[in-house]
Amino acid sequence: MKHKFYINGLLMNKEENIYQADLINMVLGGLIALKSEQQIGSVSYSPGSETIFLGKWLKIVKKQRRYPKSVSENIDNFLMLYTAKGRGADLSASFAQIYNEYRTAKINSADFKGSAKERFTKAIDILKEKSWSISLPLNEDSVDSANESTKDKELFVMKQNWDDIFDEQGELNRALNFCVTSTAKEAIDALYIQGFLLVKDSTQKSSKNNYLHYNIFPQNSYTGTVVIPSQYKD
Repeated sequence: MKHKFYINGLLMNKEENIYQADLINMVLGGLIALKSEQQIGSVSYSPGSETIFLGKWLKIVKKQRRYPKSVSENIDNFLMLYTAKGRGADLSASFAQIYNEYRTAKINSADFKGSAKERFTKAIDILKEKSWSISLPLNEDSVDSANESTKDKELFVMKQNWDDIFDEQGELNRALNFCVTSTAKEAIDALYIQGFLLVKDSTQKSSKNNYLHYNIFPQNSYTGTVVIPSQYKD
């Protein structure tokens, strides 16, 4: 299977892959420059100070034409944001998000042993060992009917989302939507180490906001913004 690459939820073709590489190099260059200055004490670790440094750095690399034309628009957009919001632009967070999503999305589900069903089951078993309550499926007519749960660790799939989700080979027929109560970190990490990228589903919200919706997609061909697992968070 040919490896596909996504960034910010968009599938990159061959030409876009070149752009993606240029963008990552630019972002990584800024982060390395920032960390180098922080290590010698020239820049503090506050978001405001980091943004001021990156704003000045962007102006320098633009003037020196240090990066290819493919990312000139990105540089200009970052500079416009910096001009508009100053230290409140939080450029370091934007840089980190792009770089961490790149590292996260490099995963290829085809490199993992077992079908999607087998790997999903392994992830669920990991969560069960960590005292998670799992319902596959939860026999309720709507997601909101599950709002009364008081469990700290719970993952469930609604029946309409679970039925026929896997084909005869154990691969996903469609995107699988599931819900996680409380902190989702352990669930995100357990699924990621089994080769699944998670995307937060912002189209569905609980009236009590006590759980989150996520999607995993066949062969990780996702749309939306991928969730960053613990191993790629600073």
